[in-house]
Amino acid sequence: MSRTVMFDKVMRGGSFTYTASGTTWSSNGPWEYAGGNTNILYTQDEIDIGGMTTTQEETFYPEAATIQNSPFYTVPGVVQRDPGDPTAGYVPYGALFEYVLITESPFKVDKWVADQTYTGDGTSWIPIYSCPGIDPRRTTDQATTLGFENILYGRVQMIVHNSSLPQQAGVVYSTNEFGSMTPTASDRLYVTRFVVIQPLGGQSIPNGSGIQLPHMRVVLVGSGKEENDLSYIMRLRNSYLLQQDVN
Repeated sequence: MSRTVMFDKVMRGGSFTYTASGTTWSSNGPWEYAGGNTNILYTQDEIDIGGMTTTQEETFYPEAATIQNSPFYTVPGVVQRDPGDPTAGYVPYGALFEYVLITESPFKVDKWVADQTYTGDGTSWIPIYSCPGIDPRRTTDQATTLGFENILYGRVQMIVHNSSLPQQAGVVYSTNEFGSMTPTASDRLYVTRFVVIQPLGGQSIPNGSGIQLPHMRVVLVGSGKEENDLSYIMRLRNSYLLQQDVN
C-alpha cells in the first residue's frame, strides 16, 4: 500500500551588489559567496522526510517536482558596445544561470566548480556548460565520482537582460530539468540553490552592479511505500553511501 505525500521548502531570494575592488558579491540574505573569480552565490536548506523513512520505515519514491517563484529577476545589465563610440549602442555584459538541486547529501558548490575546471582526467568545463551529475566524472581529490544518481532533481535556467523592459528586468531564455528521481530511505534531503553570474563576450562586471532574485518554493511529490525487509535494508545502505559521498 502506498500513499501520496508532498514535501516543500522555501528558499529565500535576495539582493546582491558587486564590488570590483574586492572582487566579491555582497548580499542581504542567507546566501554565501563561493569566492575566487567564479561569481557564484549559493544558499542551502533541508527537507525533513524522517517521519516517513525513519519513524514509519517507509521508502520515499519521488514522482514529480516543481518550483514556484515570481518571474521577476533583476539580472546583469548592459554596457556600451564600443566605449569609444556612443552611437554603437549597448550590449548585455552578462547572463544569470540559476541552478536548483535536491540531493541526499549536502551539495558543495565550490567543490563542484573546482571539479568542472579540473584537468586531471584530461577534460574540463566552464561550470555553465555542465549540469551536476549529468556527466559522471572523478572529482578533484579522485576519491569519489559525482554521478546521475546523486541528484534526485535539478533545474537550470538561463536568464538574460531584456532591454525593452525596465529596471534590468530579466527573461528566461531557456530551462532544463534533470535528475534521477531515485527512491530514498534517507531521513532528510538537501536543497541547494546557486547562481552563476557569467560575463559574456569578454565583458567585465562593472563596479556597483546588482542583481535581485525572487523567493522560491521547491515542491517534491511522491509516494511512501513499505518494502520487504531485504529491499529496505539495501535501500538504507544505498542512501547511507550516497550521504557519505563528497558532492
